[in-house]
Amino acid sequence: MSKLRPDPDQPLAIASASELMNPASRRSFVRMLLGGGTALLLPGVFVGCDDDDGGITGPDETPDPVTGISFDLRTDVGIFRMVHVLEQLESAFYTAVLSSSTFSSFTTEEREIFTDIRDVEIIHREFVAAALGSAAVPDIRGSINSTTLNSILGSKATIISTARMFENTGVAALNGAGKYLQDARNLLIAGKFVSVEARHAAALRDIAPPAGQDANKAFAGDDIVDANGLDVKLEAGAALGKVVGTNLVIAGTFASPAITNAPTATQGTASADFFPTNP
Repeated sequence: MSKLRPDPDQPLAIASASELMNPASRRSFVRMLLGGGTALLLPGVFVGCDDDDGGITGPDETPDPVTGISFDLRTDVGIFRMVHVLEQLESAFYTAVLSSSTFSSFTTEEREIFTDIRDVEIIHREFVAAALGSAAVPDIRGSINSTTLNSILGSKATIISTARMFENTGVAALNGAGKYLQDARNLLIAGKFVSVEARHAAALRDIAPPAGQDANKAFAGDDIVDANGLDVKLEAGAALGKVVGTNLVIAGTFASPAITNAPTATQGTASADFFPTNP
């Protein structure tokens, strides 16, 4: 008789991000983690495809800068291309944090949280890349502004505040995009992603609450939930503006305008943005 769940005493090996596209592999992955087991992410998860198919290059390679990225939001593919950009930037940011000299000043709990977030963002990045295939956004690490990144990495406070901004932007962008997704399966994936990103945001606010926030309530403070009990939300243009506003990507990375086509009326209608001043 076959086992209904993986043996928690044996690590579950995930060799590549494409394995997580398989429902059985995803279920085993989640069950293993919930059961207190160990998931072993082999190098294939962290080193994606080569540049020829729009994937992620190896960790020791320095890709060329990418220019003129644009998004056609009339399709689910166009929307998930924006998600792919966010996941690429997040995974690159957290990878840089873990390699920085400042990371040694983090507490054991903080290092564990940042390491876990880094690993999840890499999985998200590779999952979306595998799903998009040839439509995936090319590796944008070469377009990262190293001066800005090094400035952020110079202090624990700026690292954590930038991490909070990234996670809340991810939550807000996915919340804003949901009504435009046309395939229910894609909406389900977006819902799973936003749930995970929200947990990241809550953990980061818990370890370092924004100024003026009650430390006991900061993980879900009044500044990130509006008067109607609704979570942060941004339309695509505003979410992209948050990314550009960090100055983490060099000028020209995105086309002008970056959004070539807005969602059609049948996909949904734009609604008011809601985002904290200091997430």
